[in-house]
Amino acid sequence: MSQGHIKKQAPKVDPSKLSATLSNFLVIRLVVASVIFAVALILNIPSFLRIILLVLVAGLAGFDIIVKAVHAVENGEFLSSPVMLVLIAVVAFFVGFATEGAALILLYQIGLLLLNFAKEHTKRAALDLMQDCDEDVIAHMKELARDEENCSMAIEDVMRVSAGTILRLAMLLAVVYAIALPLFTNLSFLISIHRALVILLIATPLSVVVSIPVAGLVGLCSSASRGLVFNNAYSMEAMADASVAVIDKNGVFTDECPRVISMFSDALDQDTFLNFVAHALYYSEQPVAHAVSAIFDHDYRLDVIKDFREIPGYGVELSIDGIPVTFATAEYLRGRGLDIEETDEGVGQTFYMVVSGRKMGKVVITSDVNPNLEDLVPELKSAGIGRCILLCEDSKEAGQDFAEAMNFSEMYAQCNTPKKLQIVDETTRKTKGAVLFLYANGIEQHSAAAVDIRVAKRAKYADAVVTADELGNLPVVKQVSKRVRDICIENALFAFIVKAVLIFLSILGYCNLWLAVVLDFATAIATVLNTIRITGPSIRANLKYRYRRQ
Repeated sequence: MSQGHIKKQAPKVDPSKLSATLSNFLVIRLVVASVIFAVALILNIPSFLRIILLVLVAGLAGFDIIVKAVHAVENGEFLSSPVMLVLIAVVAFFVGFATEGAALILLYQIGLLLLNFAKEHTKRAALDLMQDCDEDVIAHMKELARDEENCSMAIEDVMRVSAGTILRLAMLLAVVYAIALPLFTNLSFLISIHRALVILLIATPLSVVVSIPVAGLVGLCSSASRGLVFNNAYSMEAMADASVAVIDKNGVFTDECPRVISMFSDALDQDTFLNFVAHALYYSEQPVAHAVSAIFDHDYRLDVIKDFREIPGYGVELSIDGIPVTFATAEYLRGRGLDIEETDEGVGQTFYMVVSGRKMGKVVITSDVNPNLEDLVPELKSAGIGRCILLCEDSKEAGQDFAEAMNFSEMYAQCNTPKKLQIVDETTRKTKGAVLFLYANGIEQHSAAAVDIRVAKRAKYADAVVTADELGNLPVVKQVSKRVRDICIENALFAFIVKAVLIFLSILGYCNLWLAVVLDFATAIATVLNTIRITGPSIRANLKYRYRRQ
């Protein structure tokens, strides 16, 4: 290819530098617009010249708002904030309130700068909560912070719908008020239209929803600082509604992969016995199979394995090279009529190898329970999760003993992966609230639960991950998620109350466009700064749980 046909690659642009450049350009525009606005107010100049200067102020300060309004109209978003703002400013110019129309655009842009500063300050404070976290976690949260969609929650959609309904009602009120006021008072239509414009401005939903993504990020960072790392704020919000927790025993309460403590055979040498056991468990999904395969480093002869049958919670049955073999617990073997004298190993779980009705040896694996999780179920119940369901691969008897010891209200034993997913699905369909599924391994898909939490450092299908050392913080994170939503509701109610007061004052004639836009932005900034209360010391004072950090 000739040199003349080589396409030059465009230089890459740093988004942060571009954003800073645009912000600096906006500040320069606002400074120039403010100077022109002051000249138009202070100097004694003809009215038509003052109008020209005010139009210049509005265009210079808010041409980007005009562009956004045009795009919104093209997309059919007629009630968006840019469209309403431009409409109010234009009408204000036509009805004789040009000064307020220009001031509206100028103050709106200044308010946006201050609001963005408050949001960035709060985001930095949220990210600072994770100073002790791994670099991967910090990088993950910074990536979420770059896109507000990751930090949005379902409650934002509810608030937007409510705000949209209120805006439509305010438009109807404004039209009726603008027409009716001159008919029943001695005020002119210009005054009534001006007050109607103030009502429309106040009804825009800016201060109602602006703090929600910020609150979502604060909640995500607060949860991550306690070891629970969510993929988005929707999942964190769903945890606030969780009323049922389905918890898999293996890998949560016990080691994800148990270890072989001892192996003994009085009929075979150690290598032969291990070979026999490894072949017997080759097709098994039970924890003992993982423990044995971890120490078996020879090749398998799969052609000798026949008639394999899994006995969930107890062991396996099969034939090896035509010889009947059973590898199971003493409880199961005694139920089959075999005389197995169970010895007390002190620790671990014991399985026995029986070949043609003769005991050949035994294998003992660990069954250690994480001592930090003894109070997990009671604490989850205190946090608002009324039902805690245990899933385990043990026998019914062993599973029941463990469930009672850990205060579970329900238990399902002898569970393989399909059965676990089926139980989660059935529980979800029968539960009005959200279902939380906590597991460690063996599941490579998202379950039917509202929130899937995996005990791991990373997971492809789970909504959140948590390390084994931080599992004790789940009740605290449950409270954090509830507090996030409570703060969002508090902020929305505060914004609605301020708007209601301003609408009342505008009807009486005590509120103009200047005051409305200033107070609306002050409210928005206050709600953003209020979100940091999610991480305040008051949350720990209201909790019944100890804060754990390994």
